[in-house]
Amino acid sequence: MEVAFINENTLGHASYLLPFVEMFGQRPELGIRPHLINATPLPPSLEWRANGTVPGLRRWGLDFHNARWRLTASRCARDQLRQLRRRQHLDAVVVNTQSVALALLDLRPELPLVVSLDATFEQLARSAWFAPNPISRRLLPLTLAPLRRRERLLFQNASRLLPWSGSVRQSLLDDYALTPDRITLLPPSVTLPPPRSSRRPAAGRPQILFVGGDFQRKGGPLLVECFRERLADRCELHLVTHSAVPAQPGLNVHRTLTPRSPGWQERWEQAAVFAFPSTLETFGIVLLEALAFEVPVVSADVGAAREVLADGRAGWLLPERTPADLARAISEALDQPAVAAAKVNYGRQQIQRAYDLGANAEKLAAELTHCVARPPRRSAPPAPTARP
Repeated sequence: MEVAFINENTLGHASYLLPFVEMFGQRPELGIRPHLINATPLPPSLEWRANGTVPGLRRWGLDFHNARWRLTASRCARDQLRQLRRRQHLDAVVVNTQSVALALLDLRPELPLVVSLDATFEQLARSAWFAPNPISRRLLPLTLAPLRRRERLLFQNASRLLPWSGSVRQSLLDDYALTPDRITLLPPSVTLPPPRSSRRPAAGRPQILFVGGDFQRKGGPLLVECFRERLADRCELHLVTHSAVPAQPGLNVHRTLTPRSPGWQERWEQAAVFAFPSTLETFGIVLLEALAFEVPVVSADVGAAREVLADGRAGWLLPERTPADLARAISEALDQPAVAAAKVNYGRQQIQRAYDLGANAEKLAAELTHCVARPPRRSAPPAPTARP
């Protein structure tokens, strides 16, 4: 089966589809021959259309950036897909996420379209992603109008919807009045490395690990403050980030490490605890990496953290994002090895149950086979809005 995989390729989306594409390449018995399309980065000719603005308007959403970027990226993805189809027969298309699928409704009726997503636009509208301040929230009916109807049409006509988490699935049911039989949970997935017992954390002071390209949004400043004021006398802090962070004693910044590189893996293997005090997430894929490497996790209750960490059975969920709460949880992870070991063990089981790449690749292959075998969905009007 020849399948195009269209990857949004921004933030955590860059690492969602790629593992599945690689797994299908390694396991031909699954019957999926993948063809990868990256919707971004956009070509220079489209950059201004997507990201240009008038000073002062972006803050309120009145430059329509949320809509312009998504519509432009969707058209870019559509054009690349058309080029691929001129030289390659396709049986189905998988796209992550709906943000780059809004121009794909004109696919031939016989070509199934499967859409994965980390959040619906209605969820984003209730968060700081689309509305970072009260005025922008009031303007959402205007600024999101170009997106909302297209998203509903897309969801109504897609062959299958693959939400990353339970909260996204619930939004599809509640906010879009979709039926459960069209929805299959398919979260980001990882391959488990060898058990932690075969490795040893670094000697000397325990290492706190932070991994996040967007240092501000991921809660880096809060962690540095917590470390400086409360933990510097007993720990080292290792920051894997592209951001520039001022040097201070005990603070180690790794700005050139890339995912899956030897240096990146070494940071995980030597970490005594992973801190994730993020301010804003839709999922939090890095939590899966921490669980897979069997590193005790301290996380803000954002995105899918509560689901991934099984309501705290697989890690510490912060009651509040404060230096005191963060320091308290990190200290518990370091000072209570039996408790930490129990959470780590539960986390590894959690990966095996729900986030194992091999098992979820098999699930995706089965979904694609089913979509190709059944008659295509015909165009339908958007479902009525379930919320006033």
